[in-house]
Amino acid sequence: MQAINKDDFILKGNADFLLAACVTHTCEIPELTQAGIPGLIPLTPTLDAEFISTGKVFSLGEIAETPKGVPTPALITRAVHELSVFKQLQILNLGLTLKPQECKLIDFDIRPSPSITDTQSFDAKSVFDKGFEFGKTYKLLGDYLIFGESTPGGTTTAQAAISALGYTTEDLFASSFKASPFSIKQESIQQSLSKLNNNMSLFEKLGHTSDNMLMFTAGFILSASRRFNIVLAGGTQMVAVLLIANKIAGRKGIHHDHRHINLCTTSWIHKDKNSNIQGLIEQLDFRLKAYYADFSFKDSKHPALKLYDEGEAKEGVGAGASLAYAFAQGCTQKELTQKIEGFLL
Repeated sequence: MQAINKDDFILKGNADFLLAACVTHTCEIPELTQAGIPGLIPLTPTLDAEFISTGKVFSLGEIAETPKGVPTPALITRAVHELSVFKQLQILNLGLTLKPQECKLIDFDIRPSPSITDTQSFDAKSVFDKGFEFGKTYKLLGDYLIFGESTPGGTTTAQAAISALGYTTEDLFASSFKASPFSIKQESIQQSLSKLNNNMSLFEKLGHTSDNMLMFTAGFILSASRRFNIVLAGGTQMVAVLLIANKIAGRKGIHHDHRHINLCTTSWIHKDKNSNIQGLIEQLDFRLKAYYADFSFKDSKHPALKLYDEGEAKEGVGAGASLAYAFAQGCTQKELTQKIEGFLL
């Protein structure tokens, strides 16, 4: 995985930015995730969507933050948008409990995903198809697309989904916690996988184990990659998207152009000792162009931001690719840090 700093870039030009905002009720499993305010975690993608769009939140009095006070990486993406404006920034409603306000919102009439521990499943094929159709019709205004996500609990659904497809997942997935809640995640994943049987189709298995973000994005990249360059903005969840898309394309004979697909994450994911993103990437059938933004909060004096460098938050809301984009547009680490700190005054 290649580092990106002020002297590098992934792709030239201006980028569009899409945020896949999604609730999986998996996030309500106690102590599974810290991606938001305790008791209000399903609101996290709504608040993230509002903040990256406007620099404010409207659906609650404060931004989403962990119990330790680490603010959402939406601050990073918003800072980039203010310093190096995206050509267009839009929110994809892939199943939210509350619609965000003051956003350019694209609604797909999708309900939140059930918990992977529930007996009920969701129609993974329908969500995949919606993503595939959107990928064929999306009007790119910039030179390429950055595609981020906000899906609390999503690393657990991602691990369950690709486990169901036969990929190796042990010790490879990141968590919102500094120390992954391993036993809770594993118990939830095993409960999910226990519902499967050999008579189930690929999409039936994914309906019990994945979430809307994974399925929609997998469909989207398979069709959109035929038309333009995409940077998947995220860590292990986005590699899971690629592995799902890889499996579906192989089974269904779907042509796509992996040469147009890139992945960019944060240095916090790259350095995370509790996960192994490279181990996931190596299971793809093609060679992925993967990068991480060489950014830290070493210049910050704010204690909450310092916690990022300690591993208390790692990725989300397109943070890594947004930082790389800012570097490509000439922004410095100091400028980015000052802009992000300004949101916390």
